Amino acid sequence: MIQWRYLPFYLVLFIFTVTPLSARELLESIAAIVDGKPIMRSEVMGNLYQFKNTPEAKSMSESEQMKFVLDQLIDEKVLLSRISRDSIVVSDEEVDQRVSMHLNNLAASQNTDLATLEKAIRMQLGISMTQYRDQLSKQIRDHIYVARIRQIHVGPMAPTKKEVVAFYTEYKDSLPLQYNCISVSHLQLNIEPSQSILDSVKKEAMRLIDSLDRGMNWEILAKRYSQDASAAKGGDIGFARKGTLDPDYERSMERLKNGQYADQPVKTPLGYHIIKVLGRKEDGVRSAHILLRTIPSSQDSLKIINQIEAMREGIKTKEAFAEKAKQYSQDKQTSFKGGDLGWFQRTEFDSNYVQTISRLSVGEISEPVLIENAYHLFRLDDERQERSLTLEEDYPKIEALAANQMETKKLESLVKKWRQEVHIEIRLKE
Repeated sequence: MIQWRYLPFYLVLFIFTVTPLSARELLESIAAIVDGKPIMRSEVMGNLYQFKNTPEAKSMSESEQMKFVLDQLIDEKVLLSRISRDSIVVSDEEVDQRVSMHLNNLAASQNTDLATLEKAIRMQLGISMTQYRDQLSKQIRDHIYVARIRQIHVGPMAPTKKEVVAFYTEYKDSLPLQYNCISVSHLQLNIEPSQSILDSVKKEAMRLIDSLDRGMNWEILAKRYSQDASAAKGGDIGFARKGTLDPDYERSMERLKNGQYADQPVKTPLGYHIIKVLGRKEDGVRSAHILLRTIPSSQDSLKIINQIEAMREGIKTKEAFAEKAKQYSQDKQTSFKGGDLGWFQRTEFDSNYVQTISRLSVGEISEPVLIENAYHLFRLDDERQERSLTLEEDYPKIEALAANQMETKKLESLVKKWRQEVHIEIRLKE
């Protein structure tokens, strides 16, 4: 049976946990040293306290439990020893952003605000929000480090359908249960600028290309006219690997030599780009652009909201919602299947959506919701307090778990190899 309930943090999907203060061992001493970094006895005892409550621990003696937990902590330290070796840097800004996002999603999933969440943390965990954020920050930072290490040394795995089915057949009885679940459908209408706006912006882009043809300096034009954050750097967006930019943008670059700019503007969902190739290397192209955005007018927005509200009024059943989504939704990932987003735990939803969905009853459709440049309708199709994953309803999640296991096995073999490359000293006495 696969041990989903207690595995090193780098082996399964990351879960935020905070050990209650009462569960911590107060006696502080060093249990082990890995690559010059200590593992404290309190850390071992805190993890042992959690592990004892798992089914896997039942078949182990106390000394075996202690050895298992210490081994996991050593593996984690060995893995994190790659940070300096691989020159991995994680900024405080990125960590703070992830912490805030986690807290906002947590509050939204409980249909509460941050002030109420802070009180709950103080009552249930006995710590302040500042202490909770500090612990969360450390976990998130380590999670980002591990993700970067996996990216460098393992890379993404893409299991075949046969491998996903085999994985599910073997582990279906021990896959993690899903709690507080909802099934949701979705319909999206983008706010598009009118043809007159498109024509006007394209005409301005052609005027700038004409200025370049007559010898005007590229950087001066980029700084003065580009409506992108890169304008301050003369439009330079740096190197990008193939497949990471808009396909039309990339196709335009293929026809250009180093130092050349395109003689026609390229349209993307952002607007019209005047593109210049600055350089090439084996895995990417460095380019600069002058972006003139095509911004919809208030009339364009009003047209879409009237359209989506009329749709909402005419939808009475799930089948009718699916038909409208197939016909009109501009979300390419869901429209072909009637807007079906599938099953989610409420905590998995983006904070942009979760507050809207939390107010719905089963069968109810939300009011139009403006998110970025589109209006959205959400329909709550079903809800369950607990459910098991199935191939029919949860294939993408099971595929991700199968890929994660394949990546994990590769990472485990690397950690074994790396254990031989670092100094490990165990001081913990049984």
